[in-house]
Amino acid sequence: MDREGAETYLRLLAEAAMRGSLAPAVEPRAPGASRMLAVGHALTAVGALDPVTAEEILTDFRLAVSVRHLRSEPGPGPGQAVTVAQWLSQGRAVLHAKSPPAPSPALPPEEGAGQERADRFVPVGMTVSFRAGAISGELCLMSFAQTGAGARFIAAWGIRTPSLEAQMGRGHPGLIPFDLFTVTDDRGGRYQLDQTPGSGELEWPNMIRLSPAPPQGVRWLDVAPPYRPAIRVDLRSAGSGGDQGYDTPRGGSGGMGPPGQGAGRAPAGDGLQVSAVRLSPGEHLLVMLAERLLTGTPEFPRRGLLAAPAAGPRRAMAAGFGDIIAALEAADVLSPLSPVPARLATLCASLDLDGHGITVPPTLDLPEPWLSLLAHYQRRKPEPCQMREGYAALATSLPELDGLRLTLLGLQHTGGSSALHVLAQGPAPEPRPGPLDLDLNFPLSFWVKDSGGRWHAARPDRCHQADRERAIRLRLVPPLTRSAEWVEVLAGGRSAEVHARLPLSWRYPS
Repeated sequence: MDREGAETYLRLLAEAAMRGSLAPAVEPRAPGASRMLAVGHALTAVGALDPVTAEEILTDFRLAVSVRHLRSEPGPGPGQAVTVAQWLSQGRAVLHAKSPPAPSPALPPEEGAGQERADRFVPVGMTVSFRAGAISGELCLMSFAQTGAGARFIAAWGIRTPSLEAQMGRGHPGLIPFDLFTVTDDRGGRYQLDQTPGSGELEWPNMIRLSPAPPQGVRWLDVAPPYRPAIRVDLRSAGSGGDQGYDTPRGGSGGMGPPGQGAGRAPAGDGLQVSAVRLSPGEHLLVMLAERLLTGTPEFPRRGLLAAPAAGPRRAMAAGFGDIIAALEAADVLSPLSPVPARLATLCASLDLDGHGITVPPTLDLPEPWLSLLAHYQRRKPEPCQMREGYAALATSLPELDGLRLTLLGLQHTGGSSALHVLAQGPAPEPRPGPLDLDLNFPLSFWVKDSGGRWHAARPDRCHQADRERAIRLRLVPPLTRSAEWVEVLAGGRSAEVHARLPLSWRYPS
């Protein structure tokens, strides 16, 4: 990795942008500023450039642009001059206009959280019907997870009121009467259910906290809704979900590690395969950018018209690809012989995105998941009939990938959208928001193939962080269109990729 080359490239790009803006600027935002931000974000994401150094270069660039812009404007008034403090504050304001989002509040510490204990993951697959006055519905327990950060159910839910038809997981989480539920274990211990706080002021309806955390040897939990019999959740086995529940020693990988690291057999469905890959940091970043472009495409309203003129956000994202590739090559984190830039050029051509600046010619060698997603959105055929709302229980750990241990905790389809719930354990990177719109809390390529042969990209949609683990909801693009009998998960990092085939048993609330 050539860190000096990375810094030199960003400084040269700043100088080129300044030479291109010698004419009086019409706006305080200089031409090329967005390119610099994208390149700086890419270089810091792969570790080729220190964030402090990148900020210094961008600060100098912003201040120089501010001075030039102020000189091109009339003075503040007769006899008045622009002070140094004024243009310094203007430049800094432009740089720090985007402050990082506030992190999600952490879970309160549980009793005995400092003690060594094994993680426990159990598929549940049970629906608890409830009624409290005029409110009724179902609480759909997909799985149970207990780690050092606490115990919780991963759940879907549906609710009905006289003025609201049944809506499964589409808002109104405060209507669920959690305080009227009682939970009792086989030893007579009692627990409370509570909504897990999410980002900002929002609650996350898919995570239900169990307080306090049950002791290590608890065999089952009785979940009793108001005025109805209790539903028993067996923590020793699969219950009615499908996979076998298990405990994972704290700090272990919970399964088979990448080649050469050994470990035991991971408790994953029919089969699990780990294969070595050799992706450079630059190649891995470009793959993530390509998949972000693919998953961003369905967010635009006119489905199936990818051959039409590209929408603004997609075009703006692709505009910096050529500069990013050149910067990664200058930092020696991307080989000039890498096939990934050509694939990215093919993807841009397929989406009718010009102005990307990629100089290598397109190739026909695209990964199968990319081709499947492109084919889906270019068929221009009406969607098949909507899949029925439901959920499938999961509790499957994958081998460690790039320092992350992933546990799949449930698959949900509601409101025309499909989501996979995942717990990621491992070191959390510092938040670095930037123009590339990449979630560095989940630096993996993640795809799901259904039993019908269609691939679905999994994009982080929501994240809750507590200690060294993140509960992440991955939105599937495109969503499922039928109840798959099984899914194949493809998770890829820089050093290895994992294939896991998981049988599914769907349940449908009334």
